[in-house]
Amino acid sequence: MKKDIKTFLNFSNVLADEARLISLKYFKKKMKFKNKEKSGFDPVTVADIKIQKKLNRLILKYFPNHSIIGEEETHSKNSTYEWCIDPIDGTKSFIQGMPLWGTLISLSENGNIILGLADIPALDERYIGYEKKSYKIINGKKTNLKVKNNKEISESILNTTSPYLFANKNDQSSFERLSKRVKLTRLGGDCYSYCLLADGHVDIVVESGLNPWDIRALEPIITNAGGILKTWDNKKILNGGRIIACSNNKIFNKCRIILNKKNPSKNLSKMG
Repeated sequence: MKKDIKTFLNFSNVLADEARLISLKYFKKKMKFKNKEKSGFDPVTVADIKIQKKLNRLILKYFPNHSIIGEEETHSKNSTYEWCIDPIDGTKSFIQGMPLWGTLISLSENGNIILGLADIPALDERYIGYEKKSYKIINGKKTNLKVKNNKEISESILNTTSPYLFANKNDQSSFERLSKRVKLTRLGGDCYSYCLLADGHVDIVVESGLNPWDIRALEPIITNAGGILKTWDNKKILNGGRIIACSNNKIFNKCRIILNKKNPSKNLSKMG
């Protein structure tokens, strides 16, 4: 397995390099995009599609028996290994010229995520986690990642992309309840918030309604940096859903209690 993981690691870096060449070509340029939702706004750009197709072609060429799950294109196979690709996590940021979007690449073996890579092209930063390693590469320099040592919710920094993107109003209310308990809440991070948590700058990231490609790559990066990444129900994040990332178990358990607290207003609205 050790030999395989190095092969997969090198290959994932090749995939990330190829994705960068495409995404940076379109970033801050005029481009057409389509909306994938009828009742909301979920954009997909030519860059998203080109990256997905390019990475899928490379995976199918070098690992033809591997399965691929991607935001824009999936190739499902009965395989021990499954790649999970988000070509541009944070497409809304991408089309606005905000630099916090990234390409997310992960590999699972029998349902266990063994490798995660988050590439932030506009900042020239790359975050990688596998086995017991978690590190970032900036300007060619490799630095190990380690979460903060804070144990108090009242001293914590909480991030999310936007509570308006949560799956429902109840989840949004739960987030707002937690937000009142922390020192500082910041919005708009996309996948970069999780990288900041692994690097010791953020204590908590909470989101709702995520897909597998939104979150899988970030698990090895955070857990190998000493953090925890699970669902609000304390389950694995393999299939996405409602997510909590924390710097330690103490804060994670407190967050779960606050987020899962019954909402009195919900019961009252049913009575009315």
